[in-house]
Amino acid sequence: KDSEKGKCLPNLVITISRTMGSGARVIAEKLAEELGWSFWGKELIEAIAKDADVSRKVVEPFDENTISEIELIARAALGDHEMGDFLYVRHLAKAVISIEKLGNAIILGRGANFILSNALHVRIDAPFETRVQNMIKFEGMHYDDAVATLKHSDHDRHRFLVSLFGKERAEKTHFDLTLWMDKLTNDEAVHILKAAVKARCETMKAENLPRT
Repeated sequence: KDSEKGKCLPNLVITISRTMGSGARVIAEKLAEELGWSFWGKELIEAIAKDADVSRKVVEPFDENTISEIELIARAALGDHEMGDFLYVRHLAKAVISIEKLGNAIILGRGANFILSNALHVRIDAPFETRVQNMIKFEGMHYDDAVATLKHSDHDRHRFLVSLFGKERAEKTHFDLTLWMDKLTNDEAVHILKAAVKARCETMKAENLPRT
């Protein structure tokens, strides 16, 4: 049965917003594996690149950084016509909506929760020191480097939200479920999210919500 395979009819999409070092990527990948769903992290950048007809090499440096139309016009004026034609938000939205139509997918980051209305929106965060220790343990960083990397990431993510979506920060009201990775293990987080998925799928079936 589809329910036994983790499928949801009608199809569901989970968006996961996170801070670097919170463990969200590991959790999202494990959840996708256990549900048998597709996972979209860096893959989303490739989808954007394909849609915009530009190479991944051009797109990747602009992942979750400020890209204003003024900057693009300036680049075009300087002869950077390839980037001048690249309207990041439009292509981002098109890629995210395409994934939603496929359904049974998990999208990590990229402000997807501000683009999709019927998805299950999840926020995963952790105390700063916990995030630092995760970077040391899993990325092999020294303490000072981990602190600097996380502060830089937090700053860039803030700029990304403000520039593309006009959001100063990720508010609790933007999400259906928030996990604070202080005492929870990754496996416990996956277990909680699977329960949330099951509940949402049952509600969707009962209400017979149309897919968008």
